[in-house]
Amino acid sequence: MQYLAFFFLLLMPLCFSQSVTAETLLRLTLPKAGSLEPDTTSRFYEEALHLALTKTSDGLEQIQLDHHTIAVNRERARLLVKQGVLDIVWGSSNKKREEELIPVKFSLIRGINEYRLLLIRAADQPLFDEVKTAVDLQKFKIGTGTQWSDTEIYRFNGLPLVTSYAYKPMFRMLKLKRFDYMARGLQEVESDLRNYGHLDLAVEKNLAIHYPQPIYFFVNDSGLAERIQQGLELAQQDGSLDALFFSIPNFRDAWERLQKIERHLIELKVPK
Repeated sequence: MQYLAFFFLLLMPLCFSQSVTAETLLRLTLPKAGSLEPDTTSRFYEEALHLALTKTSDGLEQIQLDHHTIAVNRERARLLVKQGVLDIVWGSSNKKREEELIPVKFSLIRGINEYRLLLIRAADQPLFDEVKTAVDLQKFKIGTGTQWSDTEIYRFNGLPLVTSYAYKPMFRMLKLKRFDYMARGLQEVESDLRNYGHLDLAVEKNLAIHYPQPIYFFVNDSGLAERIQQGLELAQQDGSLDALFFSIPNFRDAWERLQKIERHLIELKVPK
């Protein structure tokens, strides 16, 4: 009996060593946390990615998501994915981006970003009361980001625009009448008002703009793209992705707002 116990003790390190070496490590590098959007929103994309990878794991895999040490804008992040410095980025899709990288064609945030409310100077509401069509909007200048995919859509629809490389100064530019409005996603506009309402800005009362613009994960590895796609579909089927989505306050509020939206909708065309 003592001999058997001694023999078992000799085998334990070997068994433990084999169980450790049987595990594999999947290590992915993401953009620096909070560099592409607010921390809460960034958390959703990172947790959705981890959820998708977990759903497709064989149980012997350790998943490690690291962050790039330098904050970069979305355009730079896409380039870093192409160069292999980053493994993944997320953002709105268009033809050019889908040609440069591999899209995971799963709409991540239920289309809440595709409905836009107008952020205007509060005193200008009477001017926007007359707007009914995209042609009417052409009387006003929209402020938009130089690298935003939305900018090409606005240009394609003949909307006069003023662009800015930096995001935060745009709200003061609106106040100073450099342009007349910004089109903000349902998940963004309440935060905008909290942060910049002191500039005498307001959400226009009657209108909403809509155009298709899914937000996807983008990678540079077809195998990884297929795995993430499969994992997201599994997470959607079992409800875990919905639970994550509704745990993000601004996403949940935007979805509820979308279900009861009563505004005059202006449809914009998207370049093919």
